[in-house]
Amino acid sequence: MSKEPSQYSPVGEVDDDEAKPFHSGAEGFPATPPSPLKSRFLRLPSWLSHGILVCTSLLFFTLWMETGSTYVHEHLPIYSPASIVVESQVVRFNGTLDFPSIYRGHPSPELDAAWARISHDVRPTRMTLDQMLRAGEVNSPSKVKYPEKYGGGFMATLESTHQLHCLNLLRKASWLEYYESIEPSFQNTPEVIRMHLDHCIEMIRHNTMCNADVTMITWDWVKGRTSPYPNFNTRHQCRNFEKILDWATTHAVHIPKSEVTPLEDTVELPLPFHHATNHHDHDG
Repeated sequence: MSKEPSQYSPVGEVDDDEAKPFHSGAEGFPATPPSPLKSRFLRLPSWLSHGILVCTSLLFFTLWMETGSTYVHEHLPIYSPASIVVESQVVRFNGTLDFPSIYRGHPSPELDAAWARISHDVRPTRMTLDQMLRAGEVNSPSKVKYPEKYGGGFMATLESTHQLHCLNLLRKASWLEYYESIEPSFQNTPEVIRMHLDHCIEMIRHNTMCNADVTMITWDWVKGRTSPYPNFNTRHQCRNFEKILDWATTHAVHIPKSEVTPLEDTVELPLPFHHATNHHDHDG
């Protein structure tokens, strides 16, 4: 792609103000004479004054870049060690209502295995202290750390697998007669189950709005219908999920759960919801 012509002149081609007389201002008003400071600046050698201007510009640009913003620029994404495998690809969604998929249908061991492969059942990975700080996290004494004999670092999981876990839980809730007795999340009190499901709905809402898809859906006239029908078979710009999943599998931490325990200096956070008794671990 060819570069667009610059709108600015190179620094070396800026006119030398010292060689120009002061002209009258707009509408015939006399121009204001330069201040003593400006006069001294104008008497500096041309290369030195230009150098000062360049250094000053770089200083202000650096300060601007380091200033906190209320939003994250798309070209400055939030850091993740998995970003190195992110690859863009165009995918056509098949949104036909009865289109077969390995992720839909009547519950079965095969269906559960397909969801388990892509969701929260993926083993956690680790982040170094530097990676965690680059991601904007704080080195809190409540953070889960791996024992040094297993390489140390902080426990971490991909947000995408958490979101798919939430979607999977909603799928299971729609087949409650099958999963009610075998899904651990449904063994809690009704209040905790409801809270977990609402949490998952909220997380999926957050993600859908955060990654607001602007792909256009066209509408067609379909036989047997008196109103237009949406064509959900649309092309989308997607991330190659299999590559991200491969990264998560490659970097998975294989440590016995019994070895992941609080350290002596660990400070536990309060339970993030008020149902503090008679519940199973909330993993969503």
